[in-house]
Amino acid sequence: MTRSHTIAAIYARQSEDVAEGIANQKKRCTALIEARGWTLGKVYEDNDTSAAKRRGPGTAWFRMLEDLRSGAADVVVAVDLDRLLRSTRDLIEITDSGARVLTVDGEIDLTTADGEFRATMLAGIARFEVRRKSERQKRANESRAASGRPVPGRRRYGYETDGVTPREAEAVVVRRLFTHVAEGGSLRSAVKWLTEEGISPAPGKVWNARRIADILKNPHYTGKVRHLGAVTDSDAVTPIVQPELAAEVVAILSDPSRKTSPGPKPRHLLSGLMHCGECGTPMTYMRSYLCKADLSHVSILKKIVEPIVRDEVAKAFITGGPGLFPASPNGSNIAALIAAHEKNAAHVAATIADRDEGLVPQTIARARLIELRDARLAIEAELERARAEKGAASALLDIAHGLLVKSEASMAEFAEMKETVLARFDELDLDKQREIVRALLYIEVRSGRDISRVWIEHKLATHLNPDPHTEDYDAE
Repeated sequence: MTRSHTIAAIYARQSEDVAEGIANQKKRCTALIEARGWTLGKVYEDNDTSAAKRRGPGTAWFRMLEDLRSGAADVVVAVDLDRLLRSTRDLIEITDSGARVLTVDGEIDLTTADGEFRATMLAGIARFEVRRKSERQKRANESRAASGRPVPGRRRYGYETDGVTPREAEAVVVRRLFTHVAEGGSLRSAVKWLTEEGISPAPGKVWNARRIADILKNPHYTGKVRHLGAVTDSDAVTPIVQPELAAEVVAILSDPSRKTSPGPKPRHLLSGLMHCGECGTPMTYMRSYLCKADLSHVSILKKIVEPIVRDEVAKAFITGGPGLFPASPNGSNIAALIAAHEKNAAHVAATIADRDEGLVPQTIARARLIELRDARLAIEAELERARAEKGAASALLDIAHGLLVKSEASMAEFAEMKETVLARFDELDLDKQREIVRALLYIEVRSGRDISRVWIEHKLATHLNPDPHTEDYDAE
């Protein structure tokens, strides 16, 4: 069916680099339509959109093509062809719609061979300009990276838009995050305090474990720049954290023994930290603490076992003294131990591969694997102690150094110190409490009915453990 009047649609697009504003484009196109005596149809606006990128569903361009195919308009009017087309792909799409194209600078009839040729030439020139601009940008980025300057992009949290000047209000948060993880805190607990304190994650962002991990692993915060996978020192970027602290945190996050998919958040102090005395399996909580492997094995009520464990934690801090928790836990030692653990694993893999390929006799390979296993166990034991010094000590370090028990301390003084330690312990979030328990104690629930079935071994305050020789003598 032929219309007695011409309906003209307007397409206006403002580039990301901002050329002519949308309002001005619409004004000029409307004036042209009125001068021609046509009827104004729909106006399609793509704001902050590059025509060099695919304009798919959700864009005004995509909606306009669908409307043109259904005959909603006879002509598309734009200020200039490069506002409408930037590639031969765009040209083909609008040609297939059957609509005519008119620009303020002149009409192009895509239904004729001459018009299609002119449009193709103009689209090719526009595409050339896009490619040339892209190549210039790549060269500029390479030059910036080579000179130690960050490549332009979205503003990085903790820095101003120039990417080199710290935004101090956010830089303080970044330092807290690095210190939090270095002192044994989890990413999940970091998300919790960031949210509870109402710290803004920046527009369009949210706090989650993945984002925090990305921040902590980014070398930019130590005054470096990364481009195409290469990291280089930068004199332009002002560092927010010390390289030693950042290296320690990256080592902690890269630790193969660290859970990267922790699953449901633990809601009970001793879940997974306490062991079944019958089979050694960690215990979980379901109305009471139960053996994960076999529910018919030992079980114990929370109200019975948790006070016992808390008392042992308090004893460790009160009687341990400064030797138990060094004033300056050696974080770099953790990184070195993790590196040694990874190297050990690589040697194991290489030995197994050589054995399987027949390059090393079975007997020699077996002896080598036993040596590597013993070395791994020693590394893991040392790593556990280093983590305890760094994780548990950081939480209550001030208490440990402020509560040195004198040999003549009275029971009243001891009770008061215990109350202080437990009060501080209770102020910590559950993740940090669990970290302290994991670092200080090995807990096992054995068969029986009284509290003596809760068997606890101190990992650091070993002076609190029973004398094995005395136990053997009593057993005789």
